[in-house]
Amino acid sequence: MNTKTKVLGGFLLGTALGISAGMLLAPRSGRKTRKKLMNQSKAMANQIADRARHKLEAAKETYNHKLETIAKNGKSTVDELSEAIHVR
Repeated sequence: MNTKTKVLGGFLLGTALGISAGMLLAPRSGRKTRKKLMNQSKAMANQIADRARHKLEAAKETYNHKLETIAKNGKSTVDELSEAIHVR
């Protein structure tokens, strides 16, 4: 893992722990607090899943673009070699 990923992960974990601690220490009933924690954790999980999905889609697009470029370059090289062979 690179440094940016570690820092971001630590920041997100610290944020989640801070929010959870604040909610647990807030003056409201346990049932309401647990319900709010559940709702917020589901929302956070959905956000993380969406971000991961977008990153994966971007990585797939980059991969496919590079693969197409390599295939085009390879075809051009094969065509050039084929022409060079037939000329002789």
